Amino acid sequence: MKENIKPFEKKVWLASPYIHENSRTYVKQAFDTNWMSTVGENLDQLEKGICDYVGCKASVALASGTAALHLAVKLAGVKEGDVVITV
Repeated sequence: MKENIKPFEKKVWLASPYIHENSRTYVKQAFDTNWMSTVGENLDQLEKGICDYVGCKASVALASGTAALHLAVKLAGVKEGDVVITV
């Protein structure tokens, strides 16, 4: 089967990178203020904006989908020995 697979003769361009100017500003601000983690003014504003938009009392911005899943499992009260079924 491998002999039927041939390398591309030309480069396949998926998309050229684009970063909106606002994003550049926020990233620069994060570097300049050393707030590049799960805390800082930008995240505080994001979480407040989400609350305002959704109409909730609190929200949390996390660094990854994995962190969000860990938090969801903890908040759901899953304990050692519990069975979690995913689809």
